[in-house]
Amino acid sequence: MSQRFGIDVSHWQGDFDFARAKNNEGVEFAIIKAGGGDDGLYKDSRFEDNYSKCEKCGLPKGAYFYGNAKSVADARKEAEYFISILSGKKYEYPVFYDVEGKMITQNDRAGLTEIVKAFCQTMEEAGYWVGIYSSESFFNSEMNDGELTRYSHWIARWGKSKPAPNSGAETQMWQFGGETNLIRSNKINGQTCDQDYCYVDYPAYIKAAGLNGYTKSQASEPEPAKKTAVEIADEVLAGKWGNGEERKQRLTEAGYNYAEVQDIVNRKCGVTPKKSVDELAREIIAGKWGNGSERKSRLLAEGYDYGAVQKRVNEMLS
Repeated sequence: MSQRFGIDVSHWQGDFDFARAKNNEGVEFAIIKAGGGDDGLYKDSRFEDNYSKCEKCGLPKGAYFYGNAKSVADARKEAEYFISILSGKKYEYPVFYDVEGKMITQNDRAGLTEIVKAFCQTMEEAGYWVGIYSSESFFNSEMNDGELTRYSHWIARWGKSKPAPNSGAETQMWQFGGETNLIRSNKINGQTCDQDYCYVDYPAYIKAAGLNGYTKSQASEPEPAKKTAVEIADEVLAGKWGNGEERKQRLTEAGYNYAEVQDIVNRKCGVTPKKSVDELAREIIAGKWGNGSERKSRLLAEGYDYGAVQKRVNEMLS
């Protein structure tokens, strides 16, 4: 997939018409506020209604919790409370920890990083696909984001260009506007609304993994690949699957193992990666391969498996 357009909504939008947003405004998903910890532990006053409306009109949804933890113990309590709100419902998008406000001012960088990890670990242990929401500047300066790259990143940057955090973490979701919106109108249904692009097919992955209230039996079985990896490699060489990131995305969405196919293509072309995954990971940490999309493009262009290399980088930094 290229991108999907969504919104994030809380009690501030009042009685929001999700069906109209979906049918008339092109909204494809919603992240709804479940609650927070900035005024004691509380459930958002519109959460139940917002969830029900999304369900009724078939709009895929995720949820977020506005954090206020001052310690790892606080973070676990917030996660447990979040889980109690989410329980018994299904979410096709991740559930996010909103890291801003007092969480930034009342914690140092190392402490905040541990707080975020504790929250995310607690959510994962309860069977949720968890992510982190914050601004690009906070990811860069207030957290040791290199330790958090395994969690989905929903990054706020109200501008025209997609965020690229210094850690090299992928921006899976981009909040590109709210009151300020340089890409499109800041109104949805005539109301000011935060707006987002998502670059990951979360509904497919979450259902297949049996997370966020789903079980694996509820996931639709992927169609088996109709051709062998060798046949697909021949098609790649014939130019039928595009290049670089386009090729990887198309092969993955069609149910093929990109790394396996690309390895066959490389062998047929007489190209063999000259460095091991560990060697590349060390070079990336040393800053030799750039960040974000630049790094990904360069690795793919050289015939390396970006996913395997980035995974090793994350392991080395954890």
